[in-house]
Amino acid sequence: MIKDPKRLTICFFLSVFILTVICCDRHSEVWYKLDLAENMMDSRPDSALAILSSLQSVNLRNEEEKARYALLMSMALDKNYIDTTTFDVLQPAIDYYFKHGSPNEKIRTFYYQGRIFQNKGDNEAAMCAFINGYELRNSVSDSLLLAHTLIAQGTLYFKQYKITEFIRNNLEAAKLYEALGRTVQEIKSYTNAVDGYIILNNKSAADSLLSLCLTLVRNKPDGETYLFPAVLSYTVEFGSNDEIKAFLDEYENLELTKEEKMNIAYGYSKIGESTKALNLIDKIEPSSDCLDSLKYISVKIDIFEKQGNYEQALNLFRIYSEKLERYQNQLLSKDLLFAEKKHELEMKRLKDIQDRNRIIWGTLCSIFGLIIVVVWLSFREYRSKTKRILTEKENENLKLEQENLRNEKEKAELERDKKRLEAENLEKDKKRLESEQREQELITANLKLEIAQLENERDNLKELQKDQSELAQPIQTVILDRMKLLNGLLAKEITRNESYAKPYEKWIEAIHNDRNKFMNSTRLAFAASHPKFMEYLEQHGLSTDEINYLCLYAIGLRGKEVGEYIQIKRHYIISHEIRKKLGINEHDTNIGPYIRRIIKEFEK
Repeated sequence: MIKDPKRLTICFFLSVFILTVICCDRHSEVWYKLDLAENMMDSRPDSALAILSSLQSVNLRNEEEKARYALLMSMALDKNYIDTTTFDVLQPAIDYYFKHGSPNEKIRTFYYQGRIFQNKGDNEAAMCAFINGYELRNSVSDSLLLAHTLIAQGTLYFKQYKITEFIRNNLEAAKLYEALGRTVQEIKSYTNAVDGYIILNNKSAADSLLSLCLTLVRNKPDGETYLFPAVLSYTVEFGSNDEIKAFLDEYENLELTKEEKMNIAYGYSKIGESTKALNLIDKIEPSSDCLDSLKYISVKIDIFEKQGNYEQALNLFRIYSEKLERYQNQLLSKDLLFAEKKHELEMKRLKDIQDRNRIIWGTLCSIFGLIIVVVWLSFREYRSKTKRILTEKENENLKLEQENLRNEKEKAELERDKKRLEAENLEKDKKRLESEQREQELITANLKLEIAQLENERDNLKELQKDQSELAQPIQTVILDRMKLLNGLLAKEITRNESYAKPYEKWIEAIHNDRNKFMNSTRLAFAASHPKFMEYLEQHGLSTDEINYLCLYAIGLRGKEVGEYIQIKRHYIISHEIRKKLGINEHDTNIGPYIRRIIKEFEK
C-alpha cells in the first residue's frame, strides 16, 4: 500500500492521464469513421451507410458520439430511400442536440425528425419540426439542409392548399440551390413554383419561371426530367386547342408518371377528344393518396361531361365531394392548417414564460386554455359552415346539371324540328323540280307543236307560191315575206342560233310601226294558205278585226303578247266576244291552242 502522499498524488494523476489518453484514442477512432461517413454522405450514400452499419457493434462511450451517430445514420437511411417510421435511430440525436447542439446540428435533427413524422403520416408534427428548423435560418451555415427544409415544408403547404406559401418556399429554396451550384435541384424548385402559379392561374409569373428553367436546362440537361411535367401542365392550362393537341400527340407515347398521364388525359378532354382521354385515364390505377385520387376523379368527371354522359359524371362528382370532405375534415382534425399559428403561439408562450414568474405562468396557461376552446369552437363553426357551403354548392351543381339536361333536351327537339323542316323543304323542292320538269316538258311539247305549225304553214305557202299567177300581187308579196320569216324562225328554233332570227326582229320592228298593215297582211297570208280556216271564221260571224286578232294567236303569239302588240286596254273583251261566236267556254281552253288545233284539223 502506498502511504507517501506525494507518491499517491502522482499515481492518481498518472491514472487519470492514462484513462484520458485511452478515451481520447477510442473517441478519435469512432470519430474518424463518423467524419468519413459524413464526407461520403452526398456523393456515395450507400458507402456511408455501410460505414455507419459497421459501427453498430461498437460501444459508443458518450452522448455526443451517440447523438452524431444517430443523426448520420438517419441521414444515410433517408438518402438511400429507406423510410423509417420510428425514432429508434434518431432519438439520441433529439435528446442531445435539442439541448446542446449547434444551429447546424439542430436544423439537421429537426429536418430528419420531420421526415420520420412524414413517413408515419403525421403531417402536423412534421410541419412543426420543419418550422422549428426554419426558425434557425439566420444562424445556420448548412444552406443545403435549409433548402431541403423549405422544400419539405412546401410539400405540406401544398397539401393544405396554401399555394402562395408553397410557391414562396420553393422560390427561396431555388435561390439557395443556385448559390450551392445544385442546378438540377434549382430547376426542380422552380418547376414546383410553376405548378403553383398554374393553380393560381398566374400565367405571366409561370411564363417568367419557365423561361428561366429553359435557360438552366440548356446548361444542365439532367434538369429536363423535372421541366417536362411543368411544361405539360402549363400547355394544358394556358395553351390553345391546337397547341395542346400538338404537344399531347408528340409526348403521349413516352414513359410517363401517373400524374403526367392524368394531365394528358385532361388535355385531350379539354380539346374535345374525350374518347382518347377516357381510354388513357382508364389505364391509370387510382392512387391511394387522397390528392391524387381527387385529381383522377376530377379528370374523369370532365371527360364524362364532354361526352354528355352526365349520369356517370354526377355519380363521380358525388364520390369526389365525399373524398374532398373527408380530406378537409382530416386536415382540420389534425390541425395541420393551424400548425404555423400554433408554432407562433408556442414560441411566444415560451418566451413569456422565461420572463415571468409562476403566477404569470398560471395566467398564461389559463389564457392558452381559453384560446384552445375558442379555436375548437371556431373549428366546429368552420366545419359546419364548410359542410353547409359544400351542400349549397352541390345543390347548385345539381340545378346546373338539370338545367343543362333541359337545354340538351330542347336542343335535341330543335334539331329534330330542324331535320323535319329540312325534310319538308326537300319534299317541296322535289315537287317544285317535278313541276318545273313537267312545265319544261309542256313548253318543249308546245315548242315542237309551234315548229310543226310553222313548218306546215311554210309548206302551204310554198304550194301557193308554185302557182303565183293565180294570186294577186299583194298576196304573193305577203306570202314571200312570210316564208322568209318562217324560214328564219325555224332555223333559229332548230339550230338555237339567234342570228337566223335577225330578219324576224327587223320585221317585228317594222310591224310595230304599222300594226294594221301587218295584221291585214297576216290575214291575207292565212286566207291564201288556209282558206277553209278563214271560211270557218267568216261563217261564225267574225269581223275582219276579230279575224286579224285571231291570226296573231295563229302565228304563235300568246295572250299577253297580243295585248302588248295591239295596245288596246282590256283586250280580253275582244277575246270574250270571239269565244261567244265560236262557242268556246272561258274555262275550256286558251284561244291560241284552240285556233292552232282548228287550223290543223282543216289541213287533214
